[in-house]
Amino acid sequence: MKRGAWWPIGIAGVLAATVAANIWVMVIANDDPSFAIEPDYYKKALAWDTTLAEARHAAALGWRLAPSFGPMAPDGSVLLTARLTDSTGAAVAGAVVRVAALHVSRASDVHRVTLTDSGRGEYAARLDARRAGQWELRFDATLGRERFTQVNRVEALAAR
Repeated sequence: MKRGAWWPIGIAGVLAATVAANIWVMVIANDDPSFAIEPDYYKKALAWDTTLAEARHAAALGWRLAPSFGPMAPDGSVLLTARLTDSTGAAVAGAVVRVAALHVSRASDVHRVTLTDSGRGEYAARLDARRAGQWELRFDATLGRERFTQVNRVEALAAR
């Protein structure tokens, strides 16, 4: 080879290594199970005034939702129970209660379930938890035209 012919090969090699490194970093970054993006974030931001109005209405409604997890079963499921009460502490029965549950270390893995009404203001559903620790529970309860939302953090204990 002629003198100086290695420079273009060296530059091409450096560029190829840079492209390969960027692809590798992109693959690693997109494979992180703890990384999560809030869905429809822009849409939620545009509807912020509506969200605040709903929160004020929910506060005026006076409903309270008290969730708890039962012990974790060997298959990784837990019994999620929630008691829904009004401002006087009386049970609110007949509502449709949905929850989006996510473990805080794996927020991209959202479990959505509808809780079953016992008829006494107590609602329950089996949740495929499989992971002990803090869970964020995003509740949405509707009864007729009334809508109530609440976010809770609940600890799921490992099976013994």
